[in-house]
Amino acid sequence: MNAFARFLAPAALLAATAAQAGGGGRDDLLQGDAYGHRVSAAAGVCAYQAIDISTSGQVLSPIAANGSVTALDDGAAELDLAEPFAFYGASWQRIAVSTNGYVAFIAEPGQDDGGDFNNDPYLPSLPDNARAAAARVLAYHDELDGEGAGATLRSAYFSSCPRPSGLGDEACSVVQWKNWSRSGSSGALDVVLIIYHASSAIALQYAALDASAGSSACIGIQADGAVDGLSWSCNGGRALAAASAVCLFDPAHLPPDGNDRLFANGFEP
Repeated sequence: MNAFARFLAPAALLAATAAQAGGGGRDDLLQGDAYGHRVSAAAGVCAYQAIDISTSGQVLSPIAANGSVTALDDGAAELDLAEPFAFYGASWQRIAVSTNGYVAFIAEPGQDDGGDFNNDPYLPSLPDNARAAAARVLAYHDELDGEGAGATLRSAYFSSCPRPSGLGDEACSVVQWKNWSRSGSSGALDVVLIIYHASSAIALQYAALDASAGSSACIGIQADGAVDGLSWSCNGGRALAAASAVCLFDPAHLPPDGNDRLFANGFEP
């Protein structure tokens, strides 16, 4: 990978500025990567709306990445999606849900073992685990642990998503890491990943954070082969807060512009 491709996404985001609350217009969307994804945490286009599937969703049972770790420390559970999901222009039907806070899109069983606990300071980045797929959504990539009391890892599919994407009524798939812990940090995590099957939008929701508040985690997306990517917040690049959301939009399905714009003469453009 050349240096330009590696640093394209973080450079684009660092060059842009935006308020974390907005009126719901295109001005609240930041350019994210070469593919054209837009990203925002502005309430007008990316409202937080709690979803909890910790008692109703399908239980995911990870398999340990290797014989020296437990499955709930470093491992992955594989899941066939109810509908395909288009990601960086490719269609995916299967995911590996890592116990370290990310989802990898896989073409065949066993392609990603979930053992990548070493979050990177930028995206795109080639994964570190032995069996790894680079096409990923990093909801809260860090050294996480689900061995504590009350920790759950579940998924669910909704033909009509309980959290609207803002682009119309559509189906979604949800993954939730609830009551997980980060190694060396107090407090329990409650992180929800939502992918929307019609628009290819992605919502990352943070109902609760550990004491580090994402200061060492990496949040973003990257394409197959790590040829393109988008870093929203890696190693504290942006502050996270409980009861907040980050949304990513495919360039073919951007949210409508809710801002009213007037020329100096009082007419709309």
